[in-house]
Amino acid sequence: MEYSSSRALGLEDKSEKGKKVYTKNELVDQLTELRKKDWITLTAHRQDRDGGIGNTLEDLLGIPENNIPLADYGEFELKTHHTSSNSLISLFSCEPEPGSVIPCLLKDYGWPIGGYGPNERSLRVDIDADACAERGFIARIDYDLRRVELHFDSTKVPNDGAYQQWLNEVRKRVGLGDLNPIPYWAFENLEEKVQRKIRNMVYVSVDTMSRGGRQMVRMAKAQLLLGGSLNALLNGVKEGWLQIEFNARTHHNHGTRFRTWERFWPKLYNSTEALTI
Repeated sequence: MEYSSSRALGLEDKSEKGKKVYTKNELVDQLTELRKKDWITLTAHRQDRDGGIGNTLEDLLGIPENNIPLADYGEFELKTHHTSSNSLISLFSCEPEPGSVIPCLLKDYGWPIGGYGPNERSLRVDIDADACAERGFIARIDYDLRRVELHFDSTKVPNDGAYQQWLNEVRKRVGLGDLNPIPYWAFENLEEKVQRKIRNMVYVSVDTMSRGGRQMVRMAKAQLLLGGSLNALLNGVKEGWLQIEFNARTHHNHGTRFRTWERFWPKLYNSTEALTI
């Protein structure tokens, strides 16, 4: 049987100003009901869109803007992920300072990208503080200045044709020294993101399939993640299990995202609890 609306699931809005506050047991009950419904068809405006699955789950739970207010626990971010995917999970987006640094990096350090014309350049790379990325970029954590910095080490660029050709272009444009200015993320900005986006999380793994050209989703499992912190985030960058992803090209910046893998939840959170659904 297929369902595509919160009304079909019998969810009611009982809270003040239209905001449902769940107890943990109520949340488990609602997720269990969704799991019992088996395959749920995404509504037309959610089909094949980024965030469509998570938005559909929000609709079904009757919650706005990824926020689940959980009695005695506080606000929880709702995040979904495909059970069949081992890809990195985006925690939040946060652009580096100063504000104009991404266009400057693209102009000076970007590389050609096919299909977008001769003047379009790409800056798509994952970095951490454990080892240099393939183009010499690395994160460094400055605890005195209280910020995570992006640096460049030309000696770490692989000695092969394509990379060396790109490095020669960088040499002509800006030289092979470190970045100037140094892009960075202030601790206070990262702390704000942690508190607002990932401090507590309801993490739902879902199965997906297509039937008759329509995208469908089924609840698989859920976890309650408590106590994400800035210190844990910084440790992840330092140890390499949390990545900072640049995903920009000359005429479109997809955003700079902090990402990790599901298997590292116990490192990022003080408590992880599997919810029985």
